[in-house]
Amino acid sequence: MGVGVGVASLMTLVIVSCTLLISVGVWLPFLVVARNGRRLLATGLPAQAVVESMADTGMSVNHRPVVSFVLQVRLPSGETYRVTHRQSLPRIPMGVVATGTVLPVKVDPQRYERLRIDWFAWRPAHHA
Repeated sequence: MGVGVGVASLMTLVIVSCTLLISVGVWLPFLVVARNGRRLLATGLPAQAVVESMADTGMSVNHRPVVSFVLQVRLPSGETYRVTHRQSLPRIPMGVVATGTVLPVKVDPQRYERLRIDWFAWRPAHHA
């Protein structure tokens, strides 16, 4: 009877360990992206981006849809470039952001393709 209890305990430990490893493997990339995004918003180069197109990816993070944007970015130096970028879209601007919308972004000065849309700094244009 003692051997059976030992095998059951070992199996429980294996199942719990595997579940933990799978959970870490699934969530770790999201945590790294979130941390890098916060760092970029705090230290990135301020720029503006015009939305050329956007599409729903079918994914969501914290009940916020993840959108694939094609952006035309203009750096403070005047240099412009096009980038494809994925980021979650807060509910408030969901119905307001469209092709042609100008968004504030923070760009990684070492790798311009890395950027974050600064939703906290964005103010929708009001039309009269």
